[in-house]
Order: sequence, then C-alpha cells, then structure tokens
Amino acid sequence: MKTIFVEKCNKNTTASKYILNIFPNLNRSILFKALRNKDIKLNEHRISKDVFVNINDKLDIYIADELLYNLPKKLDIIYEDDNILVVYKPQGILSNDNNNKNNEPTLEKLVKNYYNEAKICHRLDRNTGGLLIFAKNDNSYNELLIAFKNEYINKKYIAYVNNCCFKSKHEILKGYIYTDKVKGISKIYDKKDEKSKNLTNLKEIITEYKVIYENKLKDYAVLEVTIHTGKTHQIRSHLNFISHALIGDSKYGKNEVNKKFKVYKQLLFAYSYSFNFPNSSILNYLNNVTITLDDKYYNNKLGSDIYYGNRN
Repeated sequence: MKTIFVEKCNKNTTASKYILNIFPNLNRSILFKALRNKDIKLNEHRISKDVFVNINDKLDIYIADELLYNLPKKLDIIYEDDNILVVYKPQGILSNDNNNKNNEPTLEKLVKNYYNEAKICHRLDRNTGGLLIFAKNDNSYNELLIAFKNEYINKKYIAYVNNCCFKSKHEILKGYIYTDKVKGISKIYDKKDEKSKNLTNLKEIITEYKVIYENKLKDYAVLEVTIHTGKTHQIRSHLNFISHALIGDSKYGKNEVNKKFKVYKQLLFAYSYSFNFPNSSILNYLNNVTITLDDKYYNNKLGSDIYYGNRN
C-alpha cells in the first residue's frame, strides 16, 4: 500500500489523473480495476469510481509495487562472470536510490534480491533503457569506477530522433556542456565565448553519431550514438542542440513531436559496451568482450517495417 497527499492540482484533476502522474508506469486498466474493487481510499473512505481531488487530500492506494512501478518479473541478465553482472534496465525504472524521493523500488534493489553483494557502477536516466553494469566484488567495483572515470569503457546507444535531415550521416560533434544542478538541466555551447566563459563547471564533450535508419514519411531517424565523454544528459542535450531531439524526451524534446508519435519516454537505449582496461587490471580479460543488447529490446519502436538491428 502506498499513501500519497495531493500537492498540486486544479478543479478538474481526478484521482486517476493524479495517481498516474505520480506513477507514470502504472497501467491504466490496473488502476481502474483497483477503483472498481474499492482498492483506493480518498481521505479514509473507499471509492469505487473516479472522483475529483483537492490539495491536501489523502490517497491510499492498495496496488502492489510491482504493478505500480511496472517492475520486471525477473532479472534480465545479459552477461555474467565471476566479477561483473550486466542487467537490462527497462524504461521508467530508477537505476538506484540517488534522487529517490518517494522511496520507490529501483533496479539496484531488485538486483540485490538475487546478488546481495552486487554494487551498481553507473546509472542510466529513469526513462533510458538498456545495459547496466554491476560489480560482484569490491575489487571489480573499484576497477569499474576507474574505468568509467578514465573512459576505458566504450559506450554505444540507440537513439530515435525527430527530423531526418542531417548535415552528415556520420558526424563527431564537439562542444561544451554546462549542467545546472539546481534545475537538473544541461545546456550545450559549441565554443567558449562571452556567454559561457564564466561558467565554472563548463566541460568539453564529444558525441559521435551514425544514421542507421531513416523514415522520411514520418520524419524520424534511428542513430547509433557513441559518447567519447560521459556527462549528465550529454546525448539528450547534444542531439537537441543540432535539432534532432530524442522522441519522447519531455525535458529536451518537443511536446508536439511526442504527442505525434504518442511516446512519452525518451527512445534512448544503452545497447553496447566494449572495454579497454590496462594490462595491469584484473578485468583486462574483458578487452576481448563486447556486451551487446539484443535488438528485440529497441527495434521497431515506432512501427516501421524496416529491420535495422544488425548494423555490421
């Protein structure tokens, strides 16, 4: 059971609308079944139909966490050895407890149900899907933290973007990124100039993309993106800067585009990791390994008839 209090609403806000705003992964049919079964209380009274809510109203929701958050029924393990574990993270689920204000389930907590000693080594945005790496012991954890910091790990993503008119089918973008930690948003500058020179945490970024599929009729493209620097929201903000915003991105994308495609989680998937550990590292055996997500997880997200999973 979850208890929430209505903080912001207008006179036309219903209980279902407010609950779905707090739990965006909750299936509407499950919510309305709970209403019919009187599994939702408004101010201590069970309700059997949708009603309007007001600020400070109390909602008690008797729906299991796995349904509220649409949690995977089991771990989807993509790769495992004695030192590391690579798990698929679905869109909409938090990677770990950072910024977990509502104490909701996370993929890290789910992993620890099966691997108590596992430690998460990096994170993906809530609405980004794909591969997450966990360490199975302290030595590999320390090695992976060093690897991410020193860019020993080559990370590739699949991105669905609006606008299929590209300057080039393959481009290495260079620029600078400024992250406003208070507002939780990043801004791109193509060079250091009068506008950006006084920003203390301005950092250089390199983002590479290749167009692997275009749909001119629907005006979207699918990209393979390689980040040569790993900064907060780098892909999302950098692609938006060149007028190719991610479809479904509520922060950097366009609402009219998201409505057009009826997609409200950014179509971005971490799909491939390869490694370049120093010879002295205990994980240098991974230099001969490329961990790749099966294309069934990200292919055909907008209903195209073209299969573009195999890029080699």
